[in-house]
Amino acid sequence: MSVNTQTSVASKTVGSFLIRKIPSIFTNRDGKLDIVIHKETGESWGALYDGKHYTIAMILEADTYRPFRSNLTVPKELLDNLIAWGF
Repeated sequence: MSVNTQTSVASKTVGSFLIRKIPSIFTNRDGKLDIVIHKETGESWGALYDGKHYTIAMILEADTYRPFRSNLTVPKELLDNLIAWGF
């Protein structure tokens, strides 16, 4: 896991998924952290991280691990390991 101290981002890549713990972009969660799980698109569209393109698969509240946005299926094994990986 790497931590970027300039933007307070923790991240980990697991297979085709990129997991990031970042300050929430939602105004009703101001000052809180969210866990954003991205899935690699394999295409030339989507957010670009480390030379790969990703789309958002799921967003969870970092304090409760409750998902509040889910666009794609995320493997249960990945969700079960979030705490062990430091998220």
